[in-house]
Amino acid sequence: MGCKMVDKRLLVAYRNLKEHLWINSYGIMKILNQAYPMKGVTNMGDLSIPMTRQIIQDKLTAITLDKDQESRFQHLVEKTIMIDLHEHPMVKPEDPDKFLDYLGGDNYVWGYEAIRHGGFTAVGTANFYRGLLHTEETSFIRFEDLVDEIDMMLSDINFQDGVVKVSDAEEIEAAKQHNQVGLLPTVEHLAIGNELQRVDLLYNHGIRLAGLTYRRKNYIGEGQQERNDGGLSVFGIEVVKRMNKLGMVIDLSHASYRTAMDAIDFSQAPVAFSHDGSYTLGLQQGGGEYAKGRLRRDEELVACARQGGIVGVTVQPSVVRSWGSELSIDRLLDHYDYMVKLLGIDHVAIGTDSSIGPRGSGTISGLESPAEGKNIIRGLITRGYSDADIIKITGGNALAFFRRVMQ
Repeated sequence: MGCKMVDKRLLVAYRNLKEHLWINSYGIMKILNQAYPMKGVTNMGDLSIPMTRQIIQDKLTAITLDKDQESRFQHLVEKTIMIDLHEHPMVKPEDPDKFLDYLGGDNYVWGYEAIRHGGFTAVGTANFYRGLLHTEETSFIRFEDLVDEIDMMLSDINFQDGVVKVSDAEEIEAAKQHNQVGLLPTVEHLAIGNELQRVDLLYNHGIRLAGLTYRRKNYIGEGQQERNDGGLSVFGIEVVKRMNKLGMVIDLSHASYRTAMDAIDFSQAPVAFSHDGSYTLGLQQGGGEYAKGRLRRDEELVACARQGGIVGVTVQPSVVRSWGSELSIDRLLDHYDYMVKLLGIDHVAIGTDSSIGPRGSGTISGLESPAEGKNIIRGLITRGYSDADIIKITGGNALAFFRRVMQ
């Protein structure tokens, strides 16, 4: 019996060491390859693939303010620590057909310019794209591909001026003080299979917020589009406890109803719906079947807030209506109003789920990319929110939430 226990422990130790060495090998090779020949141009990506422009110059302002409102806006831009809980800062090629070729490369372009232009001090990075090299379903991405992408991002950050990795509220505040752009490493979902120690590996890799599931079932629980809702698994309960112990935020944005409610019940720390909208309002706005399968019911949102959690409002147009047409920013602002009325001002935040890619139909006018993030401040001004409340929604609430959860 003793020999079997020793053998098991040795096996686990070997597996952990193997993954640790593998995870760090990419970053080491990246640094060796880039340190001297690439210094100063490390964010160029594959020069043979034209990339989407991060900023569209001379674009008309989506929301017009009067003189007094414009003065308030300028003051708020200076004062607020603007945080996006969920964003995709990897810049995509101009040609969508080149995306997989781009993902297969070893150097990505990151949207620091767009983030800064949008007014954000810190953004959650929602990593997952590289996983699409080996599956068309985001729910089934490989852990190895996920960590590869995180490595590439962290390596690139190290070579940028005015860009830092941030891990908690204090580091985000420091980034604001030093006029830096902060990237908060997060993942769309854990992608750990049934290996609990991978939660620790992701944490040690800088991940501070992670989704439990995506659309489909995994070892942790049910995704939002599964036929049957079995809720959180026994393994999922272990994952929740582990994330609590580490101080990693549990994100329920793509969890099924039962999985989300179970996670709220079992978690000893507040949780997040980092990029979501209202199911009730979504149906009223014509969201149809998508609203039924993706948006959150009032009882889920209220349960999250009662526990001290937070809800980030997304700009994804499919949340407020079916894809295929450009929508007014008023549709998005309606969701902010709804969330504040339902949950209270202290539990609402920004969670755009925006990305930097080809512009087309199916977008919110004025929030087509992170570069237009300041329009959220403009919109909240027009809806009659006070400066104090706007500062809370655009970043203050996220900072307070991080202090409640992160260690």
